[in-house]
Amino acid sequence: MNIRHSLGTASWMVIAASVAFAPSVLASSFERKNNVSVTERPKPEYQVSGIDLGGFILSPKFNIGLRYDDNIFAAQPINEVDDVILKLNPSAVIQSKWSIHSLALYADVDHNEYFDQGGESFTDFSIGSDGRIDVGQGLAIGLGAKYQVINEPRSSSSSPTNTIAPVQYDLSTFYANISQEVNRVRFSASVNLRDFDFDDALLVGGGIFDQDDRDRDVVDITARAGYAVSPDTSVFVEVGFNDRTYDLQPPIVSLNRDSDGYQILVGTNFDIGNLARGEVAIGYLEQSFADPTLSDIDGFAIRGSVEWFVSQLTTVGFGGSRSVEDSGIQNSSGFLASTAYAKVDHELLRNLIISAELTYGFDDFEGVDREDERFGGTLSSTVLLRRGVSLSMYYLYADQTSRGLNSGTDYTNNQIGFNVSFQR
Repeated sequence: MNIRHSLGTASWMVIAASVAFAPSVLASSFERKNNVSVTERPKPEYQVSGIDLGGFILSPKFNIGLRYDDNIFAAQPINEVDDVILKLNPSAVIQSKWSIHSLALYADVDHNEYFDQGGESFTDFSIGSDGRIDVGQGLAIGLGAKYQVINEPRSSSSSPTNTIAPVQYDLSTFYANISQEVNRVRFSASVNLRDFDFDDALLVGGGIFDQDDRDRDVVDITARAGYAVSPDTSVFVEVGFNDRTYDLQPPIVSLNRDSDGYQILVGTNFDIGNLARGEVAIGYLEQSFADPTLSDIDGFAIRGSVEWFVSQLTTVGFGGSRSVEDSGIQNSSGFLASTAYAKVDHELLRNLIISAELTYGFDDFEGVDREDERFGGTLSSTVLLRRGVSLSMYYLYADQTSRGLNSGTDYTNNQIGFNVSFQR
């Protein structure tokens, strides 16, 4: 499977299909519009309207910022290196204004320039399209594609620690989905195709770190059936399947890392009065590996995100998830990743929002003796200076403890910085 060849075709499919139908759109029993969070609340005096292009709106944005990082390599305390980083982030979205159907094209560039450690400087970028066809009678079809160039964070457990620069990879994505709503019942299905293509990395002291053994194609298929118990609450059953196929196979590599898995979830989606909204689901997951020497991974699954509307000025959020992720560590079949967060946003002034967030992560690796535990925190504020101009300031804290015979790096990281954003 080569997803990259289908990206251009997919984008044209979205455009052609979006103008092929002109039906009426029915009101949905699954819309959740009872509550608006602090960060979502519109502020007309500060909002921008974009550039009118007839049937489309162009919304350009430019962020510029500086941050200080006291441990840019996510290294142990004795090896910590600090630096100041300049961030330049232009982006643009072209969104349709049609009363039915939807089409969006977008692009984003994220350049990070390190003042002292120039070899760490990197540029991520992405370009993509996203479309929806409202066929009518509760039926909708979605299509989209994205191409990204991504630099892997130094803190990633799969990232080698002795490379001159961060590992870079290309990620090509194509998705399609369909949903049908009839009275109180909604059925939906989606397929998501991802192609990972890693670049080789230069090693400190000379040599090349071959990353071709991490190249893979991932197919995710999800089906969901939901029932609207009331206008503000629904229940659902969701079944997901995945297939992960690696480009290199034995005897070129020692292990066959191909795998497939499934996840079954039962949950509820709600938006209750002026109290709370969100989605919570629990179930079971399992990932099986082709190589008999790689251990299967299974366990309970959970996915949730809930917002509590304490008042019109304060929103509190909670969430978490559990999933099976691929591992770049030798002899490890993968790891069970568990994450959780708690967040509060408060509108101190009409144009000033302050936020705080705590995060937790636990990665349990299969096939090797390793467990990674992470704690994190963020304090931030956003000031709306004038229409289309805002200033954000933040402090980030991260701490990792790695245990076991195959343990990784223990580190702490502090970052402080600001961003100025300009929008049209």
